[in-house]
Amino acid sequence: MNKSLPILAVLLSCAALATAVFNPNSSPGSNDAPVSASSDQAALTELKNEIAQLKTANAALKAQLAEMNSKPLRIVDNTIEVEALRKRVAKLENTQIEVIEAVNETDKYGVVAAMEKEIVSAYTTLMDAQQSAGARLKQVAQLKRYGYFDEKALNAVTEIYAGTDDFNEKGMALQAMKGTVTPQIRDQILADLSAEFEAGNKSGRFRYYAIEALEPMADDPTVREWLNHLAQNDPQAKLAARAAQALGGEPAPRGK
Repeated sequence: MNKSLPILAVLLSCAALATAVFNPNSSPGSNDAPVSASSDQAALTELKNEIAQLKTANAALKAQLAEMNSKPLRIVDNTIEVEALRKRVAKLENTQIEVIEAVNETDKYGVVAAMEKEIVSAYTTLMDAQQSAGARLKQVAQLKRYGYFDEKALNAVTEIYAGTDDFNEKGMALQAMKGTVTPQIRDQILADLSAEFEAGNKSGRFRYYAIEALEPMADDPTVREWLNHLAQNDPQAKLAARAAQALGGEPAPRGK
């Protein structure tokens, strides 16, 4: 009796199911909608993780089936083991179908799907060097809001900061990097502060976010010197107060 055919049928059915579940045209996770969408997103993420785990389990079972089919085992034992594995694969297939249906039910109003589309659009725009710096940086708030501001996105913003000579755009970039500015760009921020000072202190936005970026590094003597300079000499009183606050002085009003 040829036992390869039923095993091959199981493998093909599993492969077809995996292809249906994990469509390569599907986009990464997403967010941005009414407040109720956050719970939908969490549920959808959990369900997608479960699908991934089921896919891995299915792959392991298929590998076991293939291995058993290739080994010269005793026909009685082999038949018993293959039948047991076939039942486990069938059970996993049914579970996958149930999970997919649950995913569809979770997002039956298309809320998560809409968020996903917007997140993908925001991420794509940020990474598109053909777009203006302003258009790219505007995407950061949405990506941060839903946890998609990853290392690649941070690197893109850092490159925008280094690549523009417009101090307002540099300010936007520092605002986008708020909370993630690294000491590695400290020297560039200080050099830009010097250049902006020589240009006549024309961008309050840049100086404000430069102060915020440098505040965690206030123990550095050079950083402290610049913050002290801004606290004493910035033409905008609010920015001078913000620099003093960064040095440990009185709290300053927010904004510019």
